[in-house]
Amino acid sequence: YREYKPNPKLEQIIECYWSAKADQPPFRERESLIPDGTIELMFNFGDNYSQITKGSRKSVKGSHIIGIRKHSLFISQTKQQDFFSIRFKLGGTYPFFKIPTHLFANAFYGLDVLPDKEYKEIEQRLQEAESDEKRVTIAERYLLRRLNKNISDYAFVNACLTRLLQRSPLKVHDLVNEFNTTYKTIERKFKDVTGLTPMELLKIKRFNKAIHSMYSCEYDSLSAVAGDCGYYDQSHFIREFKQLT
Repeated sequence: YREYKPNPKLEQIIECYWSAKADQPPFRERESLIPDGTIELMFNFGDNYSQITKGSRKSVKGSHIIGIRKHSLFISQTKQQDFFSIRFKLGGTYPFFKIPTHLFANAFYGLDVLPDKEYKEIEQRLQEAESDEKRVTIAERYLLRRLNKNISDYAFVNACLTRLLQRSPLKVHDLVNEFNTTYKTIERKFKDVTGLTPMELLKIKRFNKAIHSMYSCEYDSLSAVAGDCGYYDQSHFIREFKQLT
C-alpha cells in the first residue's frame, strides 16, 4: 500500500492518491469502510470484490466510485488486488463532476454514472502506466483539466465549513445569521456539495475524532474519549457509534 500527495493546486480538494497491490489481500474476510467524509474514485485492475449486505454478497465489478458514507459499508476481498485510487476530501468531487454528491451515497457506483466519458480513456492509460508515479501524473492532468473552483455553492459550503469545524462551539443555526441565509438553504447546499447535512457532517467528524482518540492510547477509558470528543455522555457515544458502524 502506498500513498502519494496531490499537486499543491489540488491539495484542498484531493486527500491523496493511493495504490494497493497483493496476490492475497492481508485482511480479514470481512472489512468495514467507516464513514469519514471522503469519496473514492477507484480504478480496479485486479479481481472483483464483494459488498456484504445483511449476509448476502454482491460483486463490485471493475472501476467504480465509493460514495459518501452515512454508515459503514462491509466488503470482502479474497483475491488478487490491484487498485489505484483518488481519495477526494469532503465535497471534493463537486468541482470536478458537478453532480449533487448526495446522489453518491452509501453504495458503490460504476464510472458510467459520470457525465464525462473521458474516464474510459483515463482508465486504459492508468492500466498501461509503468509505475504508480506515472499513474499519479495521468490522474493529475485529467483532474486539473476538469477542475472548476468558480462554483458559488462550493465556495459557500467551504466558507461555512471553515466556521463550523473550528474549535469554538459554533452551532449550525449560528450560520444562518452569519451568512444571512436560511437553514433550508444551508442544508440543501451542504447535501449537494458534501452529500451530508451539517448535522450528519458534525456527527461523522465527532465519530472520526473518537476513533483516532481510541487508537491513540492516550485515554484511560471510553468515557474520557466520549467527553473529550463532544458527546453528551457515554450512552450518546454508544448510540452514535452503533448507528455509524
